[in-house]
Amino acid sequence: MARGPIEDIYALTDMQRAMLVRCVSYPDQPLYMGQWWALFEGALDERAFCAAWDSVVARHTALRSGVHWEIKKDPFQVALSAPAFAVEMLDWTAASDWRANLDALMAADRANPFDLKRPPLMRVRLVRLAGDRHVVLWTRHHLVVDGWSLGLIVDEVLAAYRGRAPAPVIPFRTYVDWDARRDREAASAFWSAALEGHVPQDPLVEPVGSAPIIGERAVDLPPVLAARLTALSRGERLTLSTLVEGAWGLVLARAAGADDVLFGCVETVRPPELLGDQSSHLVGPQIGILPARVTIDDSPLRVWLARLQAGRAAGRDAGPIGLDIVRDLLDLPRTALPMTSLIAVQTYPLDLAAAFAAAGLSLRDMGDVTLPDMPLNLMVEIGDGLTIKLMFDRRHVSDPLADQYLAMIETALRRLPDALDAPASAFDVLPEATVRVLTEDFVGAPLSVAEATVPAQILAHIRARPDAPAVWAGGRIMTYGALGAFAAGVATRLAEAGAAPGARVGVLLDRAPETIAAIVGVHFAGAAYVPVDPEAPPERRARIFEAAGVAAIVTDRAHAPAGATCPLVLIEDIVPDVGALGAIEPPGPEAEAYLIFTSGSTGTPKGVSIGHDNLRYHAAASAAEYPDHPIRCLLLTFPLFFDGSVTGLFCTLAEGGMLALPGASEAKDPERLASLIRAAGVTHTCMMPSLWGLILDAAGPDGLPTMQVARVAAEPCPAALVAQHAARLPSCRICNEYGPTEGTVWVTVEQARPETIEGSVAIGHTIAGTRLYVIDGHGRLCPIGTIGELVISGPAVARFYVGVPPGTALRWRPNPFCADPTFAPTYRTGDRVSYGFDGRLYFHGRRDRQLKISGYRIEPGEVEAAILWEPAIVEAAVVAEEGEGRTARLVAHIAGTDMPADEALRAALATKLPAYMIPQAFVRHGRLPRTANGKVDRAALPRSAAADAPREAPAGEREEALAAIWRDLLGVQDIGRRDDFFAHGGSSLLAMQMIARIRRELSLPAEVSDIFEAPNIADLALRLASRTADSAGEGLAIAPRRRARVELPI
Repeated sequence: MARGPIEDIYALTDMQRAMLVRCVSYPDQPLYMGQWWALFEGALDERAFCAAWDSVVARHTALRSGVHWEIKKDPFQVALSAPAFAVEMLDWTAASDWRANLDALMAADRANPFDLKRPPLMRVRLVRLAGDRHVVLWTRHHLVVDGWSLGLIVDEVLAAYRGRAPAPVIPFRTYVDWDARRDREAASAFWSAALEGHVPQDPLVEPVGSAPIIGERAVDLPPVLAARLTALSRGERLTLSTLVEGAWGLVLARAAGADDVLFGCVETVRPPELLGDQSSHLVGPQIGILPARVTIDDSPLRVWLARLQAGRAAGRDAGPIGLDIVRDLLDLPRTALPMTSLIAVQTYPLDLAAAFAAAGLSLRDMGDVTLPDMPLNLMVEIGDGLTIKLMFDRRHVSDPLADQYLAMIETALRRLPDALDAPASAFDVLPEATVRVLTEDFVGAPLSVAEATVPAQILAHIRARPDAPAVWAGGRIMTYGALGAFAAGVATRLAEAGAAPGARVGVLLDRAPETIAAIVGVHFAGAAYVPVDPEAPPERRARIFEAAGVAAIVTDRAHAPAGATCPLVLIEDIVPDVGALGAIEPPGPEAEAYLIFTSGSTGTPKGVSIGHDNLRYHAAASAAEYPDHPIRCLLLTFPLFFDGSVTGLFCTLAEGGMLALPGASEAKDPERLASLIRAAGVTHTCMMPSLWGLILDAAGPDGLPTMQVARVAAEPCPAALVAQHAARLPSCRICNEYGPTEGTVWVTVEQARPETIEGSVAIGHTIAGTRLYVIDGHGRLCPIGTIGELVISGPAVARFYVGVPPGTALRWRPNPFCADPTFAPTYRTGDRVSYGFDGRLYFHGRRDRQLKISGYRIEPGEVEAAILWEPAIVEAAVVAEEGEGRTARLVAHIAGTDMPADEALRAALATKLPAYMIPQAFVRHGRLPRTANGKVDRAALPRSAAADAPREAPAGEREEALAAIWRDLLGVQDIGRRDDFFAHGGSSLLAMQMIARIRRELSLPAEVSDIFEAPNIADLALRLASRTADSAGEGLAIAPRRRARVELPI
């Protein structure tokens, strides 16, 4: 308990309870701490001034109260009759910069939170700057003092200083007792109805446990504007508070890209019926928070503002509500804030300058800083003019972002008087300066593109440098001359097969030098190539070729599709034709270059059409991005049916460089890939970041001395990889590239450096020749720093989806932000991104259901459609389950009767879907949960682990050691000895990591193929034991050994 004689014990108000919960939850944070200071001049009797503060503290119970919560069920306040309090005197007469000293003093004070049980919850310091110049700093807690009370107390202190008799005191418990009599059930019912259906859309993130760092920005609106707003409020019968709150709601809605936002209004609750006019003289925290739900519609602004004011009045009648209750009404986690923004309209009850003057002192400057619980807080001070002050938590809001918010609210208030008849939904709060930055500054640099298409550039290298190396594979080199001769032979055979210029030609081949030449040959024939995974189910391959309308298929005898309806051109039958090279006429920029098929939401793969104009631009942008490091040799690891292969294949050959192709036994073995890089003299790589990290691990002390540029793409790049790369290859650049297939592979790039990464690795700046926009749901530009959908414009934009007119209409639209015809086509990616104030883009996931697993785009609808082919299954919902692990896995929730077993279902799906689209786990339901409108409630789907049966624990030292590695890699703690590695989210990349750790930590001769052939701990341990010299025992080998090679087909 607090020390000293107790005068009173009384309850807390609802607002005090809410503040107490937050303070106790974060005891080391200076939450709800306020700091008021004043610089004044005049002959000051310092002793009398300090005595005046003593007398005021002695008068008011709120200032002598502490809070206790551990003794009884309900927290309570204890008012001491004479708590220990004294004004601290400081002498800064020798200091050269009093303001810097004051800032440091305030910071030190904030670092010393109050002990809430020991009143008074306030500290006062009087600082002597000179004989007639002083600063007073009053630090207090909002549990006992609100903004209105601040003015009353300062006025009382100055009145006591000059010896004026004080007014009768009103105990704070008078207000507490009134607050306890409020009808909380009625208030809860009102707010439950008012908040029904709201989904939090605030652009800010939730607070975390570290101490807040408060920033502040302020702007004084010009008197002319303040006068216009005042006149507007009177003419429309709207309060100034309504205008400001409406403008703030419009700003938050624009920042969140939503039409329904929620923020809190700090309301002074001083009911006249309590003590009549005397209620305004009561000292203590008489405030509450009224939720302000703002929905943006097409109503004229004057109607919309009137409706907002009426809603605020109804909320005021219902009374304030605790944030914990709002959180419960919105069904949010207990740690989440239901809103991240507060607004407070402040009018001090007294003229403090006049109060100082009455005491013979002259107020020169004054400030008041409150450390709130919210990340973003708007304070509006109404006096002779209008001052907008923004206080923000720098953990969540950067200084430039705060400046932008302030500029947006000022812009909104400037435009409001002239826009009352415009729809609220069309009201623009984005300043013109910000629009210029977004549309003119954050664009790619100008790009000079050669007239020759990429095939023409390759042909030029073939003719000029026939002996130069073009493709390296297994130590064998195909020269440009040999590549050209083979490509000409393919072109000849395609012409004989009836594939005329403008046709589409399927390519069904494994990665090999002849495959590269075949693709070039398709272009030499004037056709577009359509690559398909040779390991895909025959039914899927047939659907893709049928959708593309291929005139022929280039394949080999091993993959030749049975029952093909078009001519097959077998690679084994190609006769290189050097003589035909002279007659080759490469396609022009208007011709189609290739079709890449991706997963389709309707259940059918969709083909993205890329033209030679797109491809030519892509190669030019690549060369412009890396002018100091032309491609001499690039390691191509992406499959040829994956759009990432386009960069490696065509950018390399267009620059006259050499492609290094790993064989089937090398492609997934990091050690052998590292050896290949050294053997072939690879200077550039382009691969997934997870694979590059494994190669760096495998490189060992020999390093990768020839490497100049490591390009990573297709999945998020971890900051840890950037640090690992910088430590291993400090002279080699690592560049994080991003782009959809519809953007011709890439549209942004970030040269990543450990020292520039804050949180996630950016996807970077716009590449040359491209313009990117971030838009909200209405197609408007998103403010900088807020999340929206990425839109691509310019020569990177693909032409269309093959045979999917509805999708084309939705995704491809005219450019409303630029009149230059070069950037007329735009493509909406569906990716959620945000611009940083440095022009770099950051990736935040998808706005639709599309998933990306192991670099592959997957439309859940296509997987669900394949599952529903099974007659016994009537419902299906496919999700990506992140879980505790480091990688997502595909999980299918299914409902029906007599459904097939998991293995039978996987086998059936394998005839329709590629391996990466087959779910790794199935969760069975009687019926899938549904929302009120009948849609599958994906948020209510249980985790797949919830359906798992009890497992058999690992047996023996070796199995337990393997299980420990599994747990760490998969992030799953409950691992059984018979559990399937891939059913827990394992992938080929995780298998590679596992093998590396088994070799390193257990010194066992493991191969990646072991994981595929023995995918559970029991079988894997037995398989490894059969290879070791000590297989008869269970002891683990500890002697170092040479690492074995991993061989795994692509």
